[in-house]
Amino acid sequence: MKGLIIVMSLLFLGNCNAQRGKPIMPKKEKAIKIIPESACEDKNNIKYKKIVNWYKDGYLNKTSYYDFKNTKSISMVKKSYSIKNGLLYYKKRKVDSTEIYYRYNDSIDCIVWIRKGLPIKEIINIEGLPRPSIYSIIYKDSKTYYSFLEHNSYIENGNGTLKRFYYAKWNFMHNPQDYTKETIKEEGEVKNNFKYGEWKYYNKSGVIDSTKIYSLKDSVDVRFPHCIFNKKEPCYCEKK
Repeated sequence: MKGLIIVMSLLFLGNCNAQRGKPIMPKKEKAIKIIPESACEDKNNIKYKKIVNWYKDGYLNKTSYYDFKNTKSISMVKKSYSIKNGLLYYKKRKVDSTEIYYRYNDSIDCIVWIRKGLPIKEIINIEGLPRPSIYSIIYKDSKTYYSFLEHNSYIENGNGTLKRFYYAKWNFMHNPQDYTKETIKEEGEVKNNFKYGEWKYYNKSGVIDSTKIYSLKDSVDVRFPHCIFNKKEPCYCEKK
């Protein structure tokens, strides 16, 4: 019995010495990707009381799953909705606990959740890509996160440098690794959620196509649905 214990001890010591002799490989740190709250979840279990449907002027595809009997075009939206002190109002009431379903065209639609007159999250659905979309904008803890397939961008307290990218084409049904590279679409400074200073605009080849200088007087809000009320450069959800 003593002999067996001695043999096991020798084997244990030998194994420890062998382990000491091996070089310790440093662990590779994985790149941390911002993964905001899922657009399909509400960790606070807040239920939205109202759903409204909007569509871009000129969109007439009646075969869409959108409820066209109770939906409004953007021109109609502008007549009954407004922005006051940075908040979204419907007539004289602040919009709250509302989901906005917006159809841009047959390829793009987005869903925006509104609380107390402000967007708290948005997903952009692109035809041919999985749902819920990988493209999202999340407003959380004073930060605004813009999530793309390969990139992330964020601003804090409505200020910072914002980068947006062209959406990738993804053949996820046949090969999850088969997708096109996302190229930068636009970048520039944001102040109080408005474009400010020099902005650069790129074509899909990644080459600067144009530049533009903004002042706060231009009031070009980067948020949706706020941006549909911009007097200059009104926007209608994210485009490809």
